[in-house]
Amino acid sequence: QDSTGTMRCPALSLRSRAVSRAALRMFSPAEALDAMPAVQSLRALPPVAQDTICAALCTLGAAAWIAAWNTLAAGGRVNSKVSRKMIHMGSAPIFLAIWPLYSGAPTARALAAIVPLVNLARLWVAGSTDAENDGGIVSAISRSGDRKEALKGPFLYVLVLLTATVACWRTSIWGVLAVCQMAVGDGLADIVGRKLGGSNHWNFAPSKSVAGTLAFVIGGSLASLGMIAWFHGFGFLPLTTAQAATRVAAISVACAAVELLPSDKVDDNVSVPATAAVLSLVLFGS
Repeated sequence: QDSTGTMRCPALSLRSRAVSRAALRMFSPAEALDAMPAVQSLRALPPVAQDTICAALCTLGAAAWIAAWNTLAAGGRVNSKVSRKMIHMGSAPIFLAIWPLYSGAPTARALAAIVPLVNLARLWVAGSTDAENDGGIVSAISRSGDRKEALKGPFLYVLVLLTATVACWRTSIWGVLAVCQMAVGDGLADIVGRKLGGSNHWNFAPSKSVAGTLAFVIGGSLASLGMIAWFHGFGFLPLTTAQAATRVAAISVACAAVELLPSDKVDDNVSVPATAAVLSLVLFGS
């Protein structure tokens, strides 16, 4: 009996908590995904076939994401600047999210790396030639319509994905954080800054706003923790979101601060993931 006169049973309380934890395990996204017949069929395939299909899924998923936002922008439903940033925010997480579906074979990493390699080649062709049929790449990523922009930020963005794939793969947290901070944190800062940052620009960085910086910290943190939870659920990362939360928040703050640097001095697609990678190695050790 507690101070309010209510009878409480410690055994029942402990049992309720145990049931709650069991229920959470039952609804693990990783376990739910693995229980799907399509995923079970995928995992039953030979490793090379499984990994080839996963690479194709990454390519198709990113292409569908880009096409959807291009269509919305072309129809006037969203601003073209918003559509470009949504492409920026979604393409990399889609790529990462499919990694757990690859096999455990040594060739899996190499086949996954083909996806950014192909995109680097497409960006190079789109940015360095006058080819008219570029698959909509220039219109999707260029601010001004200048195809040479494909060789700047977008090229560096995909290069970061390739680096994370080759150097980190699924068991190093610094690759996950570098990609999430670059894609979601930086992308959300731009969208929110344009919408809500008109009256709260930083004095030392007039093109950036307090609203955008806060959005960077929140978006970068949530995306990073979500991806950590995803990889943890499949057994690739030992850390839980609770164990990583404080350090991830600190890394997000640091990356948001770096994003305030003049973009004509250093590209956000370099400075942000580099900051996230270095701090992850310092704070997490891997």
